[in-house]
Amino acid sequence: MKILLNNNNLFGFAVFRIDIINHFIEQGHQVVLVGPGNNPEHIKRLPPQAKLITIKVNRTSASIADNLSYLKQLYRIFKKEKPDYIFNFTIKPNVYGALAAKLQGIPNSCMMAGLGYAFAHNDFKSKVARALYRASMRCTQHVMVLNESNYNTVIDKRLASKDKVIWMKGGEGVNGEKYPFYDNTADNVTFAFIARLIPEKGYREFVGAARIIKEKYSNAQFDVIGDIDRKYPNAVTDAEIDSDVNNGYINYLGTFTDMLEIYGRPGTVITIPSYYSEGLNRSLMEACSCGKPIITTSIPGCKETVIDGVNGYMVKPRDITSLADAMARYLDLTQEQKRQMSLESRNLAQQRFNINDVIAVYDDIIAKAYPGA
Repeated sequence: MKILLNNNNLFGFAVFRIDIINHFIEQGHQVVLVGPGNNPEHIKRLPPQAKLITIKVNRTSASIADNLSYLKQLYRIFKKEKPDYIFNFTIKPNVYGALAAKLQGIPNSCMMAGLGYAFAHNDFKSKVARALYRASMRCTQHVMVLNESNYNTVIDKRLASKDKVIWMKGGEGVNGEKYPFYDNTADNVTFAFIARLIPEKGYREFVGAARIIKEKYSNAQFDVIGDIDRKYPNAVTDAEIDSDVNNGYINYLGTFTDMLEIYGRPGTVITIPSYYSEGLNRSLMEACSCGKPIITTSIPGCKETVIDGVNGYMVKPRDITSLADAMARYLDLTQEQKRQMSLESRNLAQQRFNINDVIAVYDDIIAKAYPGA
């Protein structure tokens, strides 16, 4: 069987879905990956058995010409490859991939990894995106979502019928062998923010809390890891980051190919005060698997990764004081209490985010499309 996966970036293949890709290959399926080929590092991380087809896509463009070009490219690729099943990921592949698949009678599923900008705002661009989503979801067999709030939104807004929607309660899962437990014991504490540098991920709240904590605690530092997303509307700018670094509030470390370099550091607390429309935050799941205490917000897609007071703290969205208070509470814990939080994070990951549960969902989708195959 030939299975095609369609995404608007290779990072999603190389990190989020690499275990699914490897599983399909191990099962003897032909795997075709479609996405922009603009990152050699991500290409290196893909299994050589998978066929990569590069495509031009501008994930933020609202241009009719750009989007029609993308639809045409997908149509031609699907027609040439003739896959038995297609999985689409992220908004443009979901919309135009579902349409191209429907035009050729190919069964397909879409994953809404998060509702994102189109559902968090109400400008003209967002309204158009929602209308396109609603139309394209009629062309797909299943819509996969990663948290209860998104599940309810998809149904309430009639983006898809209830029988189509699959709520993956463990998100996209984490491979516990690839993300092992690390001893987090250390005298000093580093609060690490890992995300795209956009306001909705809580960057400014993180910096604001760092300013407060630095006045009271000398053993705390604040690291920021992530891409500066210059194409995102109202993104955090290079100048703002440079100012925060120069003022001594944060260290900006850029991006990492291997996130274990961050998760493996002792004394690290993963702190993502997001108010973005998340699916189920990948960095928080990985951090749990590696035994990192978590500080995050009570929004869907984040709150599932923390049990307040057990493996970390849950704070109010867009609330610097609440975030700083949680950081201070952690800093005041004994070493044994901090160690227990690390163990609880690992336990939560093993129980809630097991990659094998995710693989079972994909296998079931294929089995329903081709019973007895």
